[in-house]
Amino acid sequence: MKAQKKLNIVLIVLIITLISIISFIGIFYQNRNEMVDKIPEYTLGTDLLGYRKVILEVDNDENTEEEKIYDNFVKSASIIKKRLATMKITDYTVRCDESTGQIEITIPENNQTEYILADITQQGNFDIKDNSTGEILMNNDDIKSVKTQTVESSYMSSKSISMNINFNSKGTKKFKDITKNYQNVISNETVANETTQNETSEENTVQTEDGNNTEETSTEEKAKEVSLNIDGTSMMTTTFSEIIDNGILSLSFGNGSEESDLKIIKYQAESLAAILENEPLPLKYKVTGNLYISTPIEQSNINTIIYIGIAIACIIFIVTIIKYKTKGLAISISEIGFIALYLLILRYTNVVLSLEGIFGIGVVYFINHIFNIMYLENEKNDAKKSYVVSLKKFVLTTIPVFILSVVCCFAGWMSIFSLGMVMFWGLIVSIIYNSIITQLFIINMKK
Repeated sequence: MKAQKKLNIVLIVLIITLISIISFIGIFYQNRNEMVDKIPEYTLGTDLLGYRKVILEVDNDENTEEEKIYDNFVKSASIIKKRLATMKITDYTVRCDESTGQIEITIPENNQTEYILADITQQGNFDIKDNSTGEILMNNDDIKSVKTQTVESSYMSSKSISMNINFNSKGTKKFKDITKNYQNVISNETVANETTQNETSEENTVQTEDGNNTEETSTEEKAKEVSLNIDGTSMMTTTFSEIIDNGILSLSFGNGSEESDLKIIKYQAESLAAILENEPLPLKYKVTGNLYISTPIEQSNINTIIYIGIAIACIIFIVTIIKYKTKGLAISISEIGFIALYLLILRYTNVVLSLEGIFGIGVVYFINHIFNIMYLENEKNDAKKSYVVSLKKFVLTTIPVFILSVVCCFAGWMSIFSLGMVMFWGLIVSIIYNSIITQLFIINMKK
């Protein structure tokens, strides 16, 4: 029995060590000439990262006076918000001057910013036209959704970025007819052939009314083509080799083996997808202001806050070990695993970290530590029963905090929203983690 408990302790320590390595160090692999971490980066708020402020003005040369009305101003701002939301931009603001139509946008400063701004002023009028007649065959009204995806390729370990335009029921029928009528087929006219026994080549001849033979060459009927356009600019001209009845138009944006190149292609595809998925702007805009606003908090100050937090945690570990001996050591090791897992959850759930969010991480740690101390204080002979008692007290005590965090999650102010999300995930991870890892650790530590 003792051997089994020792094995369980070793396994738990190994699990905590593995989680800590993944969270604090990462999982790296070599991609060409650089090492790339598979673990996603933290999503930082504008107060930690800085932001871009963009001013959009109504283009007086491209819009009539009848178009420059209140409804179109408000609608344009609403569509831009939807585009940013589709691109999963979290910490942004869109303000509209309802008298002039001027729109002020703030978005986080990162690698994606330039590609967002490159397309943000596009109206987004999409259509598929007959390339020869100019007849509009489909438009934005036929689109249901637009998705981008990364496709693995066996060729030189490269990947490609593609975009799927999913049409609605009406658009699916139209697109099926287009792929049927604009087939990539070249037809040759049938002509009469006259051959001779000694000739190695054939001549196509036809007899005229006066009895003379004239040579006729085969004629080709050029395949009909369609063009895909955005705001009157052609994206591509194509024909179809088969009938497509699933209502999906797949477009390839390019491929590559370098992660940096793929990210650029993906940013471009996601930006275009956000424009196509939402309705076009009723007005044409032009960029009149583009400023980078740096964060008022220096990176050195942020590092100082993190170092102070680590120092306080270390002091708490030492005090806990001195007071509770072996079980205090177990609690301290378990808390390191909790912090590691908690930070991983924040990364994978794309929680935006503001300065208030960082403060929330510290609060969650203290709440988790208090729960563990309650468990040690209540622990007697029956460790499982002691844990249940401690858990009930902990839940009853933290219900107001949990309700507050949920309320903050619905706040429009990013700092409060960040604090709410951090607290929400922290309390959930604390209960689940301690119910599994910490409880098993303490139970197996008992002689």
